[in-house]
Amino acid sequence: TFEQCLEHSKTDPPECGFTYPILAGMVNNLRGEMEEITVTQLLHCLRKPVLERLHDVYLKPDQLYYAFRGQMFHQIAAGVDLSDCIVEQRFKRTIAGVVLSGQPDLIVPAHRKLLDFKTTRRIPKGDKPYANHAMQVNIYRYLVAPRHEVDQLEIVYMDMSEVKRVPVKVLSTRKVVSWLVPRVKKLRAALDGGKLPPRVGPDGLWQCNGYCSFTDQCWPKGVPSPGELRAQERARRKAIIQAMARRRAT
Repeated sequence: TFEQCLEHSKTDPPECGFTYPILAGMVNNLRGEMEEITVTQLLHCLRKPVLERLHDVYLKPDQLYYAFRGQMFHQIAAGVDLSDCIVEQRFKRTIAGVVLSGQPDLIVPAHRKLLDFKTTRRIPKGDKPYANHAMQVNIYRYLVAPRHEVDQLEIVYMDMSEVKRVPVKVLSTRKVVSWLVPRVKKLRAALDGGKLPPRVGPDGLWQCNGYCSFTDQCWPKGVPSPGELRAQERARRKAIIQAMARRRAT
């Protein structure tokens, strides 16, 4: 248990790479399960939150560290006067009959700007954010729209050597909603006992390498490379087309 882990860490065991303050920070960073669907769940593998709801999950500290690292901004904000801003406030909005919630890091009403802070191994090159981060802040803008007008979006990337501010293109509400609705419906149906969402495609395979507790269940023969998975998908599509052609011929 977390309690046993923390108590054991006080003895400074040599086999552990994490000290008591870091482990305690990880535990404090955990939040309880929410009934509504969250923005973060929609951005990544839809199968994972369903499996987490169905099964108990036991994580090693190194699997929690990346999330703990992402809380650096929140610790900074705790010691700064940001009374003119909205900091880490959770917003909810119903879409397609489903409650969606999200918690943007910072909204600056005077500038009509919403910012999200990201710690990352590699800051993106040039002036383009990572695609899932750009979609995330656009969804946040959609969530806060009934209460706050936002026409500027920005990601603040931080790694061990620099900080980089990257503006994000504001998408139309229609485009954001068209992206959200099918994913919200699919995840809600699965959480309510429906069909398990499919495994991630080639662009999402990175999540299966150290970021998920169910990798062995989804990929019992090992996680393929993106190229291997694309080749498998092409072969599957080709087989379907050939089967349909044979059916038409007969």
